Amino acid sequence: LIRDHDWAGTPLGPPTGWPQSLRTALSIMLTSRQPIWIGWGPELTYFYNDAYKSIIGGHHPWALGQPVRDVWSELWDDIGPMLATAMGGTEGTYVEEQLLIMERNGYPEETYYTFSYSPIPGDDGAPGGIICANTDDTQRVIGDRQLALLRNLAAETTDARATLDACARAARALESDPRDILFSLLYLAEPGSSEAKLTAWTGLGADAAPAVQRLDTPGPWALDGEAVTVVSDLSMLGERPTGPWSRPVAQAAVLRLPASSDTGRAGVLVVGLNPFRLYDDSYAGFLDLAAGQIAAAIANAEAYELERRRAEALAEIDRAKTAFFSNVSHEFRTPLTL
Repeated sequence: LIRDHDWAGTPLGPPTGWPQSLRTALSIMLTSRQPIWIGWGPELTYFYNDAYKSIIGGHHPWALGQPVRDVWSELWDDIGPMLATAMGGTEGTYVEEQLLIMERNGYPEETYYTFSYSPIPGDDGAPGGIICANTDDTQRVIGDRQLALLRNLAAETTDARATLDACARAARALESDPRDILFSLLYLAEPGSSEAKLTAWTGLGADAAPAVQRLDTPGPWALDGEAVTVVSDLSMLGERPTGPWSRPVAQAAVLRLPASSDTGRAGVLVVGLNPFRLYDDSYAGFLDLAAGQIAAAIANAEAYELERRRAEALAEIDRAKTAFFSNVSHEFRTPLTL
């Protein structure tokens, strides 16, 4: 692609006139298996290697030969000052797990990269361009924070001894990951009832969401018979929350919380989705695990409540039995005494 590109229409001109320092840098870049791009000249004309294609996504192959500012216009406020520092020639820059909202595939996307900008001396010794080596940390960063939420959810709910307490503890745990869960609503129905009431919530005011959700008829959080449904119409929320992001939530996932038994409580978990991520299998799997942990916490709390009621009933029977025999003993002793 570099050989076939029309470089005469770029500030670099035909390759025959390129400086040796650029040729050497390109040779290093093209033989590397690490994702690397090079910007050369005042406009930082863009080059990249095969490994970088997965990062640049839908900008390939258009980005080749374009100014860096045009290629990553949505990132310019983040990377522009770092590029200016590197082009100063004194020292490069280095960042770890930098959050970058890229628009490389037709939608804004949350990504994390570790990368460095190092100046490349030209043939005259002055900075001729920069070279950037990249490591994609996106999956690891997102996976780590989701795993932390699941651990927190398990730790918070393990000691819940009442159903409402389990719901409140689960809500506190969900608040620890506002990037993946912008808001949450937990609806729970009494045993045998199809009317689920809002019992816990995060990221919204108590009056911002419907207070009741019927499980047997379509409603604002309709499941349509599915275990999970994605809702795009969030008009019922009024002003949609943004959480830590720069744009409001656009979709919510509605997950069913099945009853643990015939006498258990069924419910619904509503989760506001990250506006900078696609709802893919990974995201769905994470929410399914979270919903499963919440359902298990509710079931455990119900079992504890049931056991407590059983113990209280046995204690009441024991008290009644003791009172009965005490009365019988009294009735026998009175005539015998006479």
